[in-house]
Amino acid sequence: MALQDILKRILDQAQSTARTMQEETDARRKQMARESEFLEKEELAKLKGKAEKVTATIEQKMCSMAKRENAKNILRAKQNVIQTALTQFLDMLEKADDKTYGQILTRLFESLPVSSGRVYAPPKRLEITTHFAPPGFDVVAHKDITGGFIVRDGDAEIDASLRNLVFSEYKDQLTLYFAEQLRLA
Repeated sequence: MALQDILKRILDQAQSTARTMQEETDARRKQMARESEFLEKEELAKLKGKAEKVTATIEQKMCSMAKRENAKNILRAKQNVIQTALTQFLDMLEKADDKTYGQILTRLFESLPVSSGRVYAPPKRLEITTHFAPPGFDVVAHKDITGGFIVRDGDAEIDASLRNLVFSEYKDQLTLYFAEQLRLA
């Protein structure tokens, strides 16, 4: 056998081995690609599940925040309506005709725990306040009072101004009353 034949056989065997190795490598590469694709799909499914959970949680939080914000806006609107009702009620009391205003003054003077002192009244209502004030009270005008009066007896001061009565003394009761009447409660 000649050297050429030996070389040819060695080369043929090498080519055969190389082809076998190439086929095994290709088969292994295809197997790894399938496994990789499977793992990738599995990981994507896990990530999708996590993303869906996160999205659901965010949606719940957003919905909750929106409900809270809506409740705050509704409360604010109701408070504005009540504030407007209180302001209009005060305006109505301050602009009441003399007969009605006199009835208000009578009730306010009756509820006083003192029987004398200086009464500060609105300049526009000085005459009627003087008329309804019981004896022992000195009635004088005060520019900062728009309705009702303030009584000072020594160091004691009793604020029976309509503004104080509507926005402080009886605010809770009036707020409840107007909320019920306006069906805000």
